Amino acid sequence: MPSRFTTTRLLLAPLLAACGTIPTPTVSLPDASVPLANTFITQGKVVYVDQDALRGSSLPAALQGLTIRGDALYNASGGNLSTVKLYVRPTLDGLDGRCTRVAGLLGAPTIYACDPQDETAQGIGTLTVKAGVAVPFTLSGAGLDTSARSGHGYFGFQVLTGTAIQGETVDLTKLKAQARL
Repeated sequence: MPSRFTTTRLLLAPLLAACGTIPTPTVSLPDASVPLANTFITQGKVVYVDQDALRGSSLPAALQGLTIRGDALYNASGGNLSTVKLYVRPTLDGLDGRCTRVAGLLGAPTIYACDPQDETAQGIGTLTVKAGVAVPFTLSGAGLDTSARSGHGYFGFQVLTGTAIQGETVDLTKLKAQARL
């Protein structure tokens, strides 16, 4: 017959093993708007916008597995975008050597068009969007953790289906973030 000490250790073992998955409280984040570039110019590329969407929002080093939930609203002005893959980087420094830099027109931010195979580690999720309709989404991944720890996040997008026109946006609203210990 096992002792009380052994029984207690057996009961506590699963709890201690699960310490890496303790969720933290949900935190609201400010809305973010991801400007879209004309897909006729950026076809098939991951396009980063020189706009820090996470500025000042940081994640303590002890936390991991950041998940962001919210609604995506596609503001169309002639495009027919339906599926977009999102990426995030903590900085755009160093992209000049391996991505095509396109200066923003008429006050639009500078963009970087990068090959998708070089950006796999930065992928954080795929959004299905519909013009004028808020669609729920969930984003997560190592790139999101890294960006959140740095307090900076530059979103990138790759159009998977449909087309986008310069000046359109995908607004990320009602953002809620949650991480794990």
